[in-house]
Amino acid sequence: MLPVVLPEEKVQELVRKAQERPGYRLTVDLERQEVYDEEGFREPFSIDPFVRERLLKGLDDIGLTLQREVEIAAFEARRPSWLAPAIG
Repeated sequence: MLPVVLPEEKVQELVRKAQERPGYRLTVDLERQEVYDEEGFREPFSIDPFVRERLLKGLDDIGLTLQREVEIAAFEARRPSWLAPAIG
């Protein structure tokens, strides 16, 4: 779920529409950074670019780390063996 901040009057408009129209649908478009409906409502929203990219790519903290897997492996290969973690 993506929390989106909109001006109060826009939120009130959306609440009114949702209460008046059963099945009312609202779309949050993360790529375009806007909220819209099929009735002409359209409102942009702001989101931190880093957070936006993570969400668009479906990356959690582990996924973010794994993007650097090659660099991590190269670093680990250069470490002296006495610094390697004990296994077993």
